[in-house]
Amino acid sequence: MENPIEWWRRFAALFRRREVEGGLEEEIAFHIEQQIEKNLRQGMAPEAARRDALLRFGGVERTREATRDEYRPVLLDGVARDIRYGVRALRRAPGFALTSVLTLGLGIGAAVCVFSIVNGVLLKPLPYPDADRIVRVLQVSEDGGVTENVSEPNFRDWQAETRSFSAMAEIAQGLVSVYGSVEPNRATMTLVSREFFNVMQVRPIVGRTFAPDELHEGAVPTAIVSDAYARRLFGGARSALGQTLNSGSTAFTIIGVMPPGFDYPSRTEIWMPRELEPEQTSRTAHNFRAVARLAAGVTLEQAQREISTVSRALKAKYGEDTWMSDATVERVQDRMTRNVRPTLYLLIAAAALLFIITCANVSNLLLARAATRQRELAVRLAIGAGRMHIVRQLLCESLVLCVAGGFVGVLIAYGSVHGLIAIDPGNLPRVNEIVVDWAVLAFAFAVSVLSAFLLGAVTTLRIGRRDLRSSFTESQRTMAGGRQSQRVRDGLVVAQIALTLVLLTGAGLLTRSFLQLLAVDTGFNTDDALVLDIALAPPANDGERSRNTYFRERLLEELQSLPGVTAVGLINDFPLGGRWYANGLFIEMTHPDEIRSPEDFDRLGNVPERVGSAGYRSASAGYFRAMGIPLIRGRLFEPGDGPDAAHVALISESLARTKWPNQDPIGRFIQFGNMDGDVRGLRVIGIVGDVREISPEAIPSPIIYTHYRQRRNAPTQFSVVVRGPRPGNIAPAAQRVVRDIDPTVPVAIRTVKQAMEQSMAGRRFSLVLLGVFATAALLLATLGIYGVISYLVTQRTREIGIRMALGANRADVLRMIIGKGAMLAGIGGGIGLVAALAFTRVLQGMLFGVRATDPVAFAGVLVLVSAAVLLASYVPARRASRVAPSMTLRD
Repeated sequence: MENPIEWWRRFAALFRRREVEGGLEEEIAFHIEQQIEKNLRQGMAPEAARRDALLRFGGVERTREATRDEYRPVLLDGVARDIRYGVRALRRAPGFALTSVLTLGLGIGAAVCVFSIVNGVLLKPLPYPDADRIVRVLQVSEDGGVTENVSEPNFRDWQAETRSFSAMAEIAQGLVSVYGSVEPNRATMTLVSREFFNVMQVRPIVGRTFAPDELHEGAVPTAIVSDAYARRLFGGARSALGQTLNSGSTAFTIIGVMPPGFDYPSRTEIWMPRELEPEQTSRTAHNFRAVARLAAGVTLEQAQREISTVSRALKAKYGEDTWMSDATVERVQDRMTRNVRPTLYLLIAAAALLFIITCANVSNLLLARAATRQRELAVRLAIGAGRMHIVRQLLCESLVLCVAGGFVGVLIAYGSVHGLIAIDPGNLPRVNEIVVDWAVLAFAFAVSVLSAFLLGAVTTLRIGRRDLRSSFTESQRTMAGGRQSQRVRDGLVVAQIALTLVLLTGAGLLTRSFLQLLAVDTGFNTDDALVLDIALAPPANDGERSRNTYFRERLLEELQSLPGVTAVGLINDFPLGGRWYANGLFIEMTHPDEIRSPEDFDRLGNVPERVGSAGYRSASAGYFRAMGIPLIRGRLFEPGDGPDAAHVALISESLARTKWPNQDPIGRFIQFGNMDGDVRGLRVIGIVGDVREISPEAIPSPIIYTHYRQRRNAPTQFSVVVRGPRPGNIAPAAQRVVRDIDPTVPVAIRTVKQAMEQSMAGRRFSLVLLGVFATAALLLATLGIYGVISYLVTQRTREIGIRMALGANRADVLRMIIGKGAMLAGIGGGIGLVAALAFTRVLQGMLFGVRATDPVAFAGVLVLVSAAVLLASYVPARRASRVAPSMTLRD
């Protein structure tokens, strides 16, 4: 065999010339380690054991400082060498590396995914110049409520009497039917006043904005379209320029195309001048929204004070003629995201908890691995490596793990973001800006580095406290299973269980809330019915009004004659997710002709006992049967209730109860002319069941139903409900009916059940996301406790063998090991319950029908966590109990 000294010299020379790298340094370290261990077992002092080993393999005795300089190429030569060594070390433990990387990828991926959403929705400024200076101006009612819409006279006064805004515009959005040189389609159109593009400070990429001679009533209609709309209809922006489209009898020419990404108000496809329509004079008609740009040097607070002063003066001047008592301003981005912030904050908290659970899980893996490397690290210290070098080495290994985990996390986040966009219920603003961009990648890298320092710190703190002699004289199992080390590992598992219980409790409460919501009686039947959404052009004259009337009547007749159809009904705004909810004041009259003009309405509106508030709906006779809305008293609309008959109305049960308690409202006369411009009185002929109009969780509001055939301004945007078995089979025939009557009218078809599901999509979205985080946390916590119990079994193998040799049976072993898991579950569960009680309070606003302290949800989560912990403990316990004592003692 070759002389050891010659062997050492030959390979040392190769190292110095850097002709050999990789495993050779580990082979040399292995020989030195073996000699040092042998010397220590023979009773030599650590320093003497080190010098002797170096003398045998180095040929000369060196001082510690000389040894460190001489052998640095063999051990740790900078961070780059540490990282290379870390990669090789992890390659030698593929199971540990793969488990750690996938675990880290899950936690980092969740954090990166949530950051992508938060960054796209909340953090990124809107893609407009000085977007933080664009604000919404909002009315404040007497009860302190902030209303999205404003009245046009109030808007005009704001515009004239304030100096805090460089530009102010009003906008009104709605669906229209468009046809012409393209296939008929439904588009979202926004009417904008003359200063709109000055507010946004964005100009078309091709074409121009509206000219002054296009901004008055009776002007030639022109329009500006979005880039996406131009590409969809004409194949590009330049191809769209100059094209003429029709909406009803109005033909408009496209004069400009906005840049890609311009999307205000959200989902707008066509912008047209507001000035083409007559100016409104009522201060109680809230049909527009106001957007403005702060003037140079003006702060949000200064604008708030000025608009508030002007608005309070208007209230003092006009009194009950305006429903505005004050006004406020809010940045457009803040207003746009206010409804989704609770959901996003919930996701941030869930991702943070999952990330902590991930770090705790990997920390346990690193501690277990570090325990097996005590002797290796002690040898490195013995042959000259400083403790800081060891710390750096461990940190670099953690960095390699976390960067790899971050890479996996980015892949997970990329797929998750696309999945979230796919299941977006439609109420997530700026969804097109949720992308995995450079900012998200930088966040992923920062999280990976932070994880590396956290995990490396835990490992180095545990290892750095041991001395050289104990590292060699204690058995490896004893080192790994010391009480202090075990307490750290147990503490990490307890933290995982506690945090998992918090996440699961939140998911449990949302699940209970969602189930309560599904059980709500909406007031109508959601089975076996279609909804056809139609948008006709507003009539400009009697001829167009007659054409719309013909379309509605023919549509109802043709749909009713379809095979299998049992009922057909029309409503101006379908419940649950409708286009808008018309609410206004009505007047109770002593006889049907008491009100003959708007002036009479305003005069009687000052008598409080005569006034009531209700939602306004225009429906057909078959609507209530088609929707399954019950008749409580009186009668429904009948064929005889035509245009020339006395005008009649139905009221909801809640309106009868609140306006006429302990009285009979049937036969009373009311006037709701300010909603449809018709001053003819209405006689109440029946009471129908309440319907949840806004959402399933909203309390039913009072509603007045008029017969659409009797009112002068019958609805042009409406929904038709078609009831019949297998509505999916009826849909193609219903679409053909619309096309045969008027091929220029597009139709959107859905089922009533889909409309119901869409109304709950926001809650389902939150539930799915939190449920995914909670499930991942439960999986990680289960694996964590499985690892701890498995390690405990490995540590106590000899003890278990001795116990069984002395008479202990398998049940005793199972009880001992499972008891350890149960103890950890009990401590973690107790801490988790306290934390969950604090955490779930923030969910109260997102719950329906359950309290944040719901005992059923808490009990269910406790049972689930306990079952997972017991299962994770039972598997290694069963394995240990089935090993023969003789084999255990020999191991």
